[in-house]
Formats: sequence, structure tokens, C-alpha cells
Amino acid sequence: MKWVDAAGVSLRCDTRGAGRDTVVFVHEAGGSLDSWDEVVQRLPAAWPAVRYDQRGFGQSEKTGELTLEGMVRDLVGLLDALDVDGPCHLVGTAIGGSIALACAAAHPDRVASVVASSPVTGPLPGAALASLAQRATLVESQGMRAVADTSLQRSYPPELRTDRQRFEQYRNRYLANDPRSFAALTRAFGTVDLTGLHGRIRCPALIVGCTRDGLKPARECAELAARIAGGRFVEVDSGHFVAVQTPELFAPLLREFIEECHEQP
Repeated sequence: MKWVDAAGVSLRCDTRGAGRDTVVFVHEAGGSLDSWDEVVQRLPAAWPAVRYDQRGFGQSEKTGELTLEGMVRDLVGLLDALDVDGPCHLVGTAIGGSIALACAAAHPDRVASVVASSPVTGPLPGAALASLAQRATLVESQGMRAVADTSLQRSYPPELRTDRQRFEQYRNRYLANDPRSFAALTRAFGTVDLTGLHGRIRCPALIVGCTRDGLKPARECAELAARIAGGRFVEVDSGHFVAVQTPELFAPLLREFIEECHEQP
């Protein structure tokens, strides 16, 4: 593990080689680079890989304000700092998937492919925006425990908690989040809108929907994939955090998709 200055923000990252075809992992809200542990260990050891804690999370620099555009800048700044000049493969879960897709639209020459599971797409209706604002305020005033179990009931359903150690470790890590940064990201959800980006994504994109996802219906993921020229949809029997909850299902999909991308001229 190391920290890098990524265009003005200190980000903790883990690297395994770097260069062309690097696989870059972008974690979910409330996650960290540790969210990818069980996925990375199932991928070929020869693949160069980068994982990082997003601004505000894990052991990266904390913040009080976040936007999708800013999170994309952080990702590009990290790639620059690590001399990953692309094209790379971006893999993201939930808001991490949104960041990966937005980066592919803004920097097409640097992205070889995207794998995005349950991405936040927007725009959100007024009632959802009000709920996010209320949740952010609650976290700021009472901390992560005030929202953790209610949130995990939908994102990490009981039927996926059969591996109790995996679930307990995730819940404990979730509780350790910085409330101010988590609230900032919660508010940022309301500003995410990928509607105008579909036509600018030139690379192959695998959109993963999850049958047991209580936050992002799989049908919405299928609709997103259909709007992207190189889009493909697959549904997995998992929940909102597929990389954490069922890495044994997610890793083979990821590996097959990237290997197919390598075979394309």
C-alpha cells in the first residue's frame, strides 16, 4: 500500500504492476480498496491492477464536498501519478461504476473497457433527493450507526449473509467511515446524471445487474446497457455490492469480458 498525490488529493492505493491494460478498481459508497480483495485474488496474477480509496474514504484524504466530475478528476489524477497512460480497464461497483462510465465518456482514449455493476445513473425524483438530504444530515449529526443497518438491509440482504465473517467485516468497515465524507457523497448522488454520456462511451461496456439488489433494479441496468453502443448486460444472483457479496460469481465474468476485449483487434 502507498499514498500518492493525485492532482491535489492524497489517495491510498495498492498497485500490482502498471501500464497498458491495467485493471483499475473503483469501489462503492462506504467501501474502500479492500472491497476488491476477493475479486483480485481470483484474477490472473500477471494482470497489472490498481485499487484505491476514493477521496473521503478508507485512508485517503477526507472531504466535505464531492461531485461526480471531481471523482473522475481524482481517478485521472491517480492514473497520471502512477504513469498509467492507458488504455486501461475500469471496474466499478455502484457509484464506482458511475465514476468508471463517466471517465470513459470524458477520456475515451484512456479507457479500453468498463465493467460497471449496479451503477448510479440518475436523475433522481424529488422524493429520493429529499430522502438523501435527510440521510446526509442524520449521518452528520449521529454518525454511521444511525443509518448502517437500515441501509445494509437493502444493499446487503439477509439471504446473502450466509458467510457471516464476510458480512461482519463489511459492516464493521462501513461503520468506520468518516461521517462528513459519507454525507458529502450521499448528497452527490443527487447530482449524478449519466443520461447525456451514453453516446460518448466508445469502449466495450459490461453492465451487471443483480437479482437481489434492493437499490438498483436489474432492469434499469439492462436499459443502460442498451443505450451504450458497445454495451452488454448480464444479470447475477447477488445484491448491490456484488464484488463483496459474491466475488466467486463476479470475478469469472470480469475475467472473461476483459480477455474478450484483449482478443479484439
